[in-house]
Amino acid sequence: MQPVENIQELNSIKDIEKFVNDILYLHATGKVAKNQIDSIVALLGKDFLDNTIQGHGYTKPFGYAGDFKIIDDIYTCKRSNNPVYKAWDEFFHQQSAPIAVRNRKTYFKEKASKALKEGGNLLNIASGPARDLLELLQEHNLPKVKFTCVDMDENAISYAKRLNANYLEQINFIKTNVFRFNTSQKFDMIWSAGFFDYFDDDAFVFLLKRCKKWLKPKGEMIIGNFNESWNPSRPYMEIFSDWYLHHRTATKLFALGKKAGFNAHKIYIGREPENVNLFLHLIN
Repeated sequence: MQPVENIQELNSIKDIEKFVNDILYLHATGKVAKNQIDSIVALLGKDFLDNTIQGHGYTKPFGYAGDFKIIDDIYTCKRSNNPVYKAWDEFFHQQSAPIAVRNRKTYFKEKASKALKEGGNLLNIASGPARDLLELLQEHNLPKVKFTCVDMDENAISYAKRLNANYLEQINFIKTNVFRFNTSQKFDMIWSAGFFDYFDDDAFVFLLKRCKKWLKPKGEMIIGNFNESWNPSRPYMEIFSDWYLHHRTATKLFALGKKAGFNAHKIYIGREPENVNLFLHLIN
């Protein structure tokens, strides 16, 4: 495979798919090192990197993979107006992982609307853009529900506040590292879509134990985690965006829930339709 030096050469989803798959194959077979792939991606140019979702994932302008902006771009299926860049964005959105991320937003709305239909409160850990919260409030009549959103990224909180401007009387945004967060409040539901899979098992269990203290009796915690057994997008995420996560199986998640002190009879695993995102459900 010859490196592409002109982005215009990749002007269709089919061309992009071949380009990406060729690179992933060469890397998997040891013929191309990671630093060489970085050089190939850099050849696509600054304009490409600044104006595509792939470029955002590669450059990480907010300093970390999976930032609030790329999550919201995935939620909204953002596409460039430039026809060449648009093909790249469409290719990105067709991958299993972005589809699963959109599915987990739907999953959240379904679970939260049922659990909180009579009122209550919800803690959202690493709330990011909070578009899932916005859509929940737009689509369901939940005036008696209060939300606490914790995120350590000030940019994410500012963005989420603007997005949810019409509902701020129901939402309390707190800027802090969740490992330093503490509260005397008890919650009917604790939700974390894409945070725990950044941590190893010890940190995962440690944080579950902390969260358990904040749950009301019979309250429910739902933790999203990418599936070790099925994520076709994993090589693409890791090689093209350095987006590394601790993927886990359903069995592993169940075991971690038990290790954190939850009754085995009150633990179950949910899945979104792609089976790429698993959800650890824990009842207090």
